[in-house]
Amino acid sequence: MVSLSEIVDTMGPFLLWKLSSMKRHIIIGTAGHIDHGKTWLVKALTGTDTDRLAGGKKRGITIENGFAFWKLPNGEDAGIIDVPGHEKFIKNMLAGAGGIHIAMLVIAADEGVMPQTREHLDILSLLGIRRGVVVITKGDLEWKPGLREEIQTFVAGTFLEKAAVIVTSAVDGRGIEDLRRILWQMCLEETQGGDYAQRNASVNSFRLPIDRVFSLKGFGTIVTGTLLDGALDMDSSAMLYPKAQLVKVRGIQVHGQNVSRAFPGQRVAVNLAGIGKEEISRGEILAAADSMESTMMADVKLRLLKSGHRSLKSGARVHLYHGAAELICKVILLDREVMKTGEEAVVQLRMEQQTAMKAGDHFVIRFYSPVETIGGGVVENPNAVKRKRRRKLEAERRFQTSSDTDLSKEMSGNGAKLVPAQINKTNSIETAGKNYDLNDNNINKNKENELESTPIFIKIQNLYLNSGFIPPLTDEVKSDFSREKEFSAVFFKMVRSGVLVRYDEKHYMHRDIRKKALDMAVTLYKEKGVIKTGEFRDQLGISRKCAITLLEGFDRDRITRMTNGERILITRI
Repeated sequence: MVSLSEIVDTMGPFLLWKLSSMKRHIIIGTAGHIDHGKTWLVKALTGTDTDRLAGGKKRGITIENGFAFWKLPNGEDAGIIDVPGHEKFIKNMLAGAGGIHIAMLVIAADEGVMPQTREHLDILSLLGIRRGVVVITKGDLEWKPGLREEIQTFVAGTFLEKAAVIVTSAVDGRGIEDLRRILWQMCLEETQGGDYAQRNASVNSFRLPIDRVFSLKGFGTIVTGTLLDGALDMDSSAMLYPKAQLVKVRGIQVHGQNVSRAFPGQRVAVNLAGIGKEEISRGEILAAADSMESTMMADVKLRLLKSGHRSLKSGARVHLYHGAAELICKVILLDREVMKTGEEAVVQLRMEQQTAMKAGDHFVIRFYSPVETIGGGVVENPNAVKRKRRRKLEAERRFQTSSDTDLSKEMSGNGAKLVPAQINKTNSIETAGKNYDLNDNNINKNKENELESTPIFIKIQNLYLNSGFIPPLTDEVKSDFSREKEFSAVFFKMVRSGVLVRYDEKHYMHRDIRKKALDMAVTLYKEKGVIKTGEFRDQLGISRKCAITLLEGFDRDRITRMTNGERILITRI
């Protein structure tokens, strides 16, 4: 029988190398133009040739991401990813870059800054990488005139603006020891950061974006990737997303060594039981059971590159890169018709297939055709509901000319009514939201009194009150009352009068229940200064999905606003 350690010999560019089982693990990644010496640089640092694909060897370029390890001075290990430089292999570069903590931007002395140099630096910046070093390779050759000045101008305004610049050469080995020293210092800085410590402490919410899946006789299905967000144990309850399929972890290997636990930053091979390789695709995520939800819509903060050459119209199709996944999605602009280069905005991504995300995840988008990197950003709400863009745009246009009464109707959310206070019509629409008071009693009382006297009203109201924070499906309610002749008329009067408020596309909620949920959100905000989805969920005793739906309703009503994955109160209550 083949031993699990022999998996290494079958994995080509995904060869997994032996690392320690300590909790601190750093990933260092190369970036730069084709044939600028990235693969040589990794070999000089580690002794490992990462370019192992026969196709890559034959053509002289790196097709897939290669992996090696570097023994640090304190005995711990850092993983090194060698990413492709050729333009046609950008998607593989993106899959590798998602797990990088420290970047080595490689620039050949004889050629200087090239097209893929620029695109790789853009991608690294969009993915939130904060530490790096510029490495000039081929230092023994004749330099491009004005190279240092070109590099200084190129990195200005980026995370590499104040980075060290190290000159290296494959001929005489110059600069390698200086590079090791700089990288070691950045490893120490990275592991001492609060974000890194928090990520490593999340032992119950591991995530492994799958970048390769294959099978071996005697073992079955094996998936590989760089572990994110927590520790993976042999006894972990694991699930494949977005399909939400439970799987059993049969074996774990970290860089060629069988282990019982893997930590964030490590390259991991996981042997899964009870599922065939044909049932898993690259880009899926192996994560803790019930830790994620599948989605086809996400609210994100998007930034278009200043160096880009293309504006973005609402509804445009783009290539979305998230983790190891490549998806097609539409970008819905919520507050404008066209987004120009260098601009930043909260937009909605509507995917053409299911995926799974978490708030705070970084992503990159590329133009649909021709395919070129145009921007990226951070996920704010990974499980969004469809936004009414046109309505919002119309409200913004009317803001400068309409009466307060007309504006209040336009700004009214689903259920809770926003009534105008002192509004300065020169303010932004967001400022207007802050100047609105919530008034759940702004309903036509005469109409409501008429409704309350009918038996059908009482039945419907009791149904929704008893349902609490988990409202019934509207179609099921209609079916239950199908024999009641007055149901439709009474139900929609309850909606129009505000007794029933929209929960999502398929549900309504009683206004009193919604008010209780809002009161809890306000209490959390007053106590902690932010409204966290998990805490809101726990206080109400509902699922995360239900909590997100309620909070998104408050967002639409301009009561709350998502900021850095958390919500703040923007309306005086």
